Amino acid sequence: MSDALVGDLIPGRVVMDQRGEQIELSHDVASPRAARAFVSRVLQGWGVNGTGIERFQLLVSELVSNAVLHGAGTIQISVSERALNAAVVRVAVRNEGHGQPVMRHAERNDLSGRGLQLIDELSQRWGSDAADGHTVVWFEGDPRPA
Repeated sequence: MSDALVGDLIPGRVVMDQRGEQIELSHDVASPRAARAFVSRVLQGWGVNGTGIERFQLLVSELVSNAVLHGAGTIQISVSERALNAAVVRVAVRNEGHGQPVMRHAERNDLSGRGLQLIDELSQRWGSDAADGHTVVWFEGDPRPA
């Protein structure tokens, strides 16, 4: 089987092929817009509509903006289903760089510094990994309307 969430094949156990799509974007200020369009297209293709898509667009835009500001090289975005019927979707953004994201507590008049707070508030969970000169920041959530 391909990249699948399978585990051991036990009679009566559900085996799910994981759906997922990826895109590579240039390190450019236009990349957040392209990321929003990509996430929208993927989720709509999976039958998701409404405010969940808008929330995921906002969150991926924040991660890609951070990759443009703090990283280097191309930006890779993956969207993968983590539970049946798009009940949990993971969006991961990978770029060149060693840094780990740090959540700031922006002051009222600060023009930046709220992106990871949005990720923290609007996703079910998020995290980051750094290895081999790359950083991956991801979030998970249910994009379906409540």
